Amino acid sequence: MSEGTSRTIRFVRAHVDPLPDGRCQALVQVERVRLGPTTGTAQGGSEPTDALRAVARAAADALSEAYDAEGVKIRIRGVQQLEAFGQIVVIASLAATRGTLTRSLLGICDGTDDPARATALAVLNGTNRFLGLE
Repeated sequence: MSEGTSRTIRFVRAHVDPLPDGRCQALVQVERVRLGPTTGTAQGGSEPTDALRAVARAAADALSEAYDAEGVKIRIRGVQQLEAFGQIVVIASLAATRGTLTRSLLGICDGTDDPARATALAVLNGTNRFLGLE
């Protein structure tokens, strides 16, 4: 792996806070080496699936901001928490664009302990190869 494609993004945190109207707000922060942290936020409904989608959108926004200079945009197509092989997993479906190149991507992460963290990491997992980080 060349120096230009070394792992340059680091997951910092993800969490969901309730809003007074019963909805939620998600926050995801990532840090790009030598460029500092970027934060994405998104609001969602009151259901657990709405919170996962809000986290996924916040993660996509944070990544899009972190790679804005390269013209990268990440969009969430869907996110789902499910049981597979006796384990809870989060799967994220994404569309990633850089210039005129658009790719459909999938990311997955163990979602047993912290669904917000797992959702953000599933988005990162899906984008790693597209961003040249893996």
